[in-house]
Amino acid sequence: MAAKPGPLRPHEERQSYARRIPKQPPPGEPALGDSFLIVTEGEVTEKLYFESVRAALQLNPVTVRVVHPGCTDAEGLVRAAIDMYDLDNRGNRVAKGTRGNRDVEIYDHVWVLFDTDIPARQGQLGPALELAKKHNIHVGHSTPCVELWLLLHFRDRPGPLLDSAEAERALGEAWGKKYEKAKELFPKLWEALKGNIPAAIVRGGQVREYHENAVTEFPANPSTELDLLVRALEASVQPQLRIIR
Repeated sequence: MAAKPGPLRPHEERQSYARRIPKQPPPGEPALGDSFLIVTEGEVTEKLYFESVRAALQLNPVTVRVVHPGCTDAEGLVRAAIDMYDLDNRGNRVAKGTRGNRDVEIYDHVWVLFDTDIPARQGQLGPALELAKKHNIHVGHSTPCVELWLLLHFRDRPGPLLDSAEAERALGEAWGKKYEKAKELFPKLWEALKGNIPAAIVRGGQVREYHENAVTEFPANPSTELDLLVRALEASVQPQLRIIR
């Protein structure tokens, strides 16, 4: 049966974005086999998304640990990440609570993921970023929220989003279904997202470049750093396993 004429729906995008991916390495210049600790603000969206990326890249949950701690404030998340490892005499981040050869010994990369809308309004964003920088922790921040990153899987140039509620509405409209932060709904959303990850990475970089050229005041709305984390995870696996080819 012939395909119906007309533009593809967002989740049907199958364009090749590989050649448009920036060539500069993602933060930390990850190498094959590197380990990651990823601490997420969200118990559902960020955690399930990066667990799904981990599975798609066939990464071991021991090598790439995705954790939602018992806090949601930006500085608290950074401190929670710091509490999950000790420094040895070479400056390596040794994972706490290792029980044997099935556990990762050292975290090569530590990322903390959070939205900027609330901490920016409450004056918590600057201290969290300074603490992360001091401890060489990469921050994957999204403005106004993580739903902007998901929206970039479907749309170019989403424009400023007033707050998290507006970003969530825009995501639902782009997806064509009602969006909710619910574990039971995420698998359906992931089916629509996973084929468009290369497009989202390109769009995330384009948004960041636009704000850099415009010298937009930080945190730029909309913007995200989560494309850099996906690229970092990709760099840790063999080329044949990568999503972007």
